[in-house]
Amino acid sequence: MKTISKIALSSLLLASIGVGCRAKKDLVASPPEVVSVVEPPSMAFAAQEPLSLPALPASATWSPPMGDSIRQEMRAVWLTTAYGLDWPRTKADDENGLRRQQQDLIRILDRLAADGYNTVFLQVRQSGTVLYPSNMEPFARFFTSSGQPPAYDPLSFAVKACRARGLAIHAWLVTYPLASPKNAPHPLLQRHPAWGLKHKNATHLDPGEPGVRQYIASLARELAAGYDLDGLHFDYFRYPEDAVRFPDQRSYRLYGAGMDREQWRRSNLTRQLEEINQAVHSIKPYMQISVAPLGKLRKLPMLDRSHGWTAFESVYQDPITWAKKGLVDFLVPMMYYRDHLYTPFLQDWSQSVGRYVPVVAGLAPYRIVQDRWQAQTIIDQMEQERMMGSGGICFFREEHVGDKYPAMRQQIRQFFHRTALPLALPRGLEHRAQAPKLLRLVLEPNGERTVVWMHDRDAHEPPVTYRLWATLIKGNGERRGVLLAQGVREPHYRLRGEQFSGYERVEIGVEAVNSYGVSTPIDQALVITMG
Repeated sequence: MKTISKIALSSLLLASIGVGCRAKKDLVASPPEVVSVVEPPSMAFAAQEPLSLPALPASATWSPPMGDSIRQEMRAVWLTTAYGLDWPRTKADDENGLRRQQQDLIRILDRLAADGYNTVFLQVRQSGTVLYPSNMEPFARFFTSSGQPPAYDPLSFAVKACRARGLAIHAWLVTYPLASPKNAPHPLLQRHPAWGLKHKNATHLDPGEPGVRQYIASLARELAAGYDLDGLHFDYFRYPEDAVRFPDQRSYRLYGAGMDREQWRRSNLTRQLEEINQAVHSIKPYMQISVAPLGKLRKLPMLDRSHGWTAFESVYQDPITWAKKGLVDFLVPMMYYRDHLYTPFLQDWSQSVGRYVPVVAGLAPYRIVQDRWQAQTIIDQMEQERMMGSGGICFFREEHVGDKYPAMRQQIRQFFHRTALPLALPRGLEHRAQAPKLLRLVLEPNGERTVVWMHDRDAHEPPVTYRLWATLIKGNGERRGVLLAQGVREPHYRLRGEQFSGYERVEIGVEAVNSYGVSTPIDQALVITMG
């Protein structure tokens, strides 16, 4: 079933408009970071005839003027809620505390948007507790002094706040570790005590138990069904430290099926991802799935020194298989190392996994304080990530790139000062939207001017936003490319300001961008001749 915007448009494909000297309010687009949806044209406006303009022949495909300064890049942060490390710092014990708790999050998100970030990994589950009303797990105790849930849904609030600021939001889940003291076992282990194994003074769910994998997939399904999230992001998606001693003999005996133990353990994590994909995509086919594996993919024979634990050998993660099978949309390895423990492994990730899905380098500014690293170490690592063409950067954790550390914050702001587009993820090519058409500039009753367009899309397709580009042309032929806006959610955009002043002609094109960051070609352009 097709759904089409109800804005009345003519069949004009390419139009030229003379703006007289009476209209001294020059046309200017909203700045790129503005993502709030403009109000729909009034009923009085909708009833008016569109500006009468001469129809010109349709243009060939118009290329966005990206230039070298605009790149596809994930600019992310892990926002930690465990123990209120990043948020919440204020307890929502009464109406005033609740308001301050929400304002604290708003301040964080405002700062992230202002500093050039585009993605937030919000921790929604840790040790078997969650920060949203769940039918499966108890609420996290960090939001009120009593440990009871606050009088609002923090995840719903965070999703809406991120949407209003053009930030993608992924629910970050700590997957297998579970808090389950003897005097108050976790509800899951009250029902299924064999699913949780004691290891190194902690409880860890056993990935080899089919019931555990089904339970994790059901948690993912609950989140997908309940919230307008961009994706689910899995942390501690592995066997625990010193995994060779992990006591999973029972499940291996029952389900090992003749495989050697290492192979079986890797297959358990791969099956878990398959089950998560099935659970989530049966509800929302376009929701992204990602994992934060260990920062060192595998042992590198060329290193003539010890390099500690690795994802493949030590904790039985198999990111190359996950990427090849399309079980993840991107990976965020936790590369909390430097020098010979960083650069060779970043190269390995880029060459072995980056050919299938983007690799976003997880960096550790917290080590500037904890281990006395130089801030320049982090900047150098960011530069290396870009030189290798990786998918972006994610910082652990929010506090260490915020106001408490102004020097680090300023250097990141400078690194992010040019506009970034969201990553175009490979799975999105299967769901490419139709191109917007019938671009039109319409004069509103109040004298303002709005670009409007039609967009024909199937109801079952992933949601889309719109991205507007402009080429500004002076009388001497000098051209300047501008990204007018991205993240626009309605098929219209109001122009305002003085950005077009001094130019004789403006060409505007509109892309539809699906939830994977994959955009349409621009089949038509709107040409405005400035008078």
